[in-house]
Amino acid sequence: MKCEICGKDFSIKGLTHHLRTHKIKLKDYYDKYLKKEKEGICPVCGKNTTLRSLSHGYSEYCSATCVSRCDKTKEKRIEFLKSQPKEYHDKIIEKRKNTSIERFGKDNIFKTEIFKDKRKKTSLKKYGTEFPQQSNKVKEKTLKTMIKNHGVLYPMHIDSAKEKVVLSMYKKNLPKVKKFLKSIDLELLSEYKNNEDILKIRCTKCDGVYYKSYANIQQGSHPCFKCNPIITGSSKDEKEILDFIKTIYNGEIIENNRTLLYPKELDIVIPDLKLAIEYNGLYWHSEDCGIPKLYHINKTNKCMKHSYNLIHIFEDEWIFKKEIVKSRIRNLFKVNNNKIYARNCIIKEIDTKLKNDFLNENHLQGEDISKIRLGAFNNNILVSVMTFSCGNISKGSRKKDEIWELNRFCSKLNYTIPGIASKLLTYFKRNYKWKEIYSYADRRWSNGNIYEKIGFTLDNITEPNYWYIKGYNRIHRFKLRKRNDEPKEIPEWYLRKKEGYIKIWDCGNLKFKLTNT
Repeated sequence: MKCEICGKDFSIKGLTHHLRTHKIKLKDYYDKYLKKEKEGICPVCGKNTTLRSLSHGYSEYCSATCVSRCDKTKEKRIEFLKSQPKEYHDKIIEKRKNTSIERFGKDNIFKTEIFKDKRKKTSLKKYGTEFPQQSNKVKEKTLKTMIKNHGVLYPMHIDSAKEKVVLSMYKKNLPKVKKFLKSIDLELLSEYKNNEDILKIRCTKCDGVYYKSYANIQQGSHPCFKCNPIITGSSKDEKEILDFIKTIYNGEIIENNRTLLYPKELDIVIPDLKLAIEYNGLYWHSEDCGIPKLYHINKTNKCMKHSYNLIHIFEDEWIFKKEIVKSRIRNLFKVNNNKIYARNCIIKEIDTKLKNDFLNENHLQGEDISKIRLGAFNNNILVSVMTFSCGNISKGSRKKDEIWELNRFCSKLNYTIPGIASKLLTYFKRNYKWKEIYSYADRRWSNGNIYEKIGFTLDNITEPNYWYIKGYNRIHRFKLRKRNDEPKEIPEWYLRKKEGYIKIWDCGNLKFKLTNT
């Protein structure tokens, strides 16, 4: 180029050095000698624009980021983008992805390791931390800005921000909600805002309409009563249990009591023993009949507030394990006539077959898979069994060295053996290496007193668990968990429902723990 001041030729690269001889800045040189008409002013907002270079002159807008900084330009740009068809936006997105893949190997530059490393280096250089948000200076500045602009410490303290988040979540979740409902033959008829709102639902099978929250529907509690009518009628088995109790107890027995848990009903109440008994028919107490997750445990907890112990007997237990149930009821009423003292028993290890036969005859859950099997013998007759196993995945545990689960404990039907649990446990502690022993008490039957007597302490109270039922069979959910070949988007309970299974909830467990200190 030719210098307009001295007439000498120079290259653009050497311009800055050349202008020093004339003691003039680049912008002043351009404005005085090279500037064209209307250059130097943003045509949109009227603000001064910036000089890009000697060859390119001033930028078209007031800054390199005028689209974001200049309000009028921003509005103009937004209007332009809105007026374009979807194909225009798709092309831009596709071009952006292709460029990113070509340069960085991924369709999004923010996901690349190059970008992440560069961001961390910049942050370390500026703030001394890998991320700006970890810097105390940034935190303080953010808080000061929030207080100055909004008078609060955090964005979610602003009502408008809360509403915006709720609206955003609603828009994001609505398609998923509709898709899920469609997959289980339901249709949404009302507005959805959150999981707790009561929704108006239509069953696409029978056209029946009813009301449920989305949270309950997700858990499987959504019976269409037109498709699943409730069967009513008196229970023959319940009367059998009542008649049996009358043969072993002469005190006051109240049937179908509604005063203790008004307006809820309790099948059998024995005031003198502070004891209540519920007989739960499998179908009538399942989710298909509208019985929710916390129904049984809520009854148990309310009875506890009145100092009553509530026992829940499931229908399959009375049908298939009647003698075991009777023996347990006798223990509750303390009327088992056969009494043996633990001091008259000898503890031995027993084989798997003998253990399984004994558990199937005397324990409600029957045989187990256990590593250590201990038996108590009186006059060479097996009268009690206690088993120990490693962690069970079906209960959320894992195998760990020297950590054991007390898996089963029971005594011979219609026998009372004071001190036998302590004697069996003592034998285990003396003869095996252990750091911790834990066990579960079924809240339908036990309040865990026996564990406290032998040295255990309460560690945790688990949520109610669900079982699957088919006819008179109650099956542990772990045996029917979702298989790898089944669709991920459809919940397990719905797949099992298609196969004819129904869900029923228990009362959860009390987890007890004993530590070797």
